Amino acid sequence: GQGMCAPTMMAFAGEEHKQRYLPKLASGEEIWCQLFSEPHGGSDLAGLRTRAQKEGDEWVINGQKIWTSRGNEGTGIFVLARTDRAAAKHRGISLLLCELPNAGIEVRPIRTLTGDDEFCEVFFTDARIPAASLLGPVNEGWRVANSVLGFGRGDEAATNPIFCRAEYDRLVELARAVGKSDDPTVRDRLA
Repeated sequence: GQGMCAPTMMAFAGEEHKQRYLPKLASGEEIWCQLFSEPHGGSDLAGLRTRAQKEGDEWVINGQKIWTSRGNEGTGIFVLARTDRAAAKHRGISLLLCELPNAGIEVRPIRTLTGDDEFCEVFFTDARIPAASLLGPVNEGWRVANSVLGFGRGDEAATNPIFCRAEYDRLVELARAVGKSDDPTVRDRLA
């Protein structure tokens, strides 16, 4: 959210979206996840099959995404979907903002051999979101997605250590505040 979604919103969102989402992303109150990869696609992001169709004042989304980091913790997702099936491969794609929970969106953790479930797969079955949930112009999601990826590979590489240290310091302080800083299990988890 902070490293990729927020900068993309600053670049492409209207004022209403900025006022609604940016303060909660900055504070960590909301966690937003990126949904780009699909099971069949491999590295062919432009070949995505998830689609969104406009019906009245809503987008209706159907499809599947995979390898969503922290998807089971997300309060929102930004998803690439095909919005014009007739358009050329890199066109006709839009980026949509979806708040969670949503009756049409199912997030399933993927448990790894180590027992971790950091990654998830996400299923869209007639998920309905407001038409205003578009980030950037309709059918220009490829350009917006490239910005998201640029933030993820650029600024985030420099800022992640700062965020991680701040989060660690916050957890240590919390352990002290609740009298658990000497608990061996808590100390082990912090280490």
